[in-house]
Amino acid sequence: MARYTFSDTEKEQVKQAVKDLETVSCGEIVPYFVNSSDDYAEASWYTAGVFGGVTSVLIAILSYLWLLPWRLTPLEVSLIIFGAFLVGFLIPLILPKAKRWIISSDRQQERVNQRALQAFMNEKVFETEERVGILIFISRLEHQVLVLGDEGISQKVKPEDWQHVVNEVINGIKANQIGTGLVKAISLCKDLLLDNGFVRKSTDFNELDDSLRIED
Repeated sequence: MARYTFSDTEKEQVKQAVKDLETVSCGEIVPYFVNSSDDYAEASWYTAGVFGGVTSVLIAILSYLWLLPWRLTPLEVSLIIFGAFLVGFLIPLILPKAKRWIISSDRQQERVNQRALQAFMNEKVFETEERVGILIFISRLEHQVLVLGDEGISQKVKPEDWQHVVNEVINGIKANQIGTGLVKAISLCKDLLLDNGFVRKSTDFNELDDSLRIED
C-alpha cells in the first residue's frame, strides 16, 4: 500500500482550520493521520497457513484419486507445500491492502482504538486547562476515523454529534480530497463547540500545536 502523502497546501489548509477554530473557541484540536494502526504481522502467518494447508490437502486428494499427471516424491511434495506457504506469507507483505481483508474487523477496530488512545495521550490532548481537547484520528488502512473529546467537551457534546464530524472526513477520503474533508470536519467541530458554549476567553492561549500530525 502506497503511503499517503499530504501536500504542503493540504497541511497548511488543515493548520489554518485549526487556527480558525481556536480563534473563536476555547477548544484545542489535534488532527492525527496514520497509514495503519498496526503492522498486523499475523496476517502473513495466517495466509501462509491457509496456502500451505490447502495445498497439502489438495495434493493428498489428487494423489488418492490418482489424478496427478506425475508421481511426486516426498521431497517434491515438501517443496511444493513450502512454496505455497512462502507465497501465502509474502502476499500481505507485497499487497499490504490485503491485510484489511485478512484480519478480522474486531481486531482492526481494537488496534485503531488503541492507537487513537495512544495518540490522545502522547499529544497530551487531555492536558488542556479546561479539558477541552479534541483528537480527530484517521487510520487509512482500516478505513477508520475516530473523534475523541476530552471530558470537558464530552459532558456536553453527544456521541452522535461526533459521528457527523467522522462523516465529513470519510466523505473527503472517498472523494480523494482528504485535506478538504479534514478542514470541513474541523469547521464542524468549531460549530459544535460554539453551540455548546465553548467560547474563547481573553485569558485563553494556544496549548497544543496546530499542525497536522502524520505517522506511518
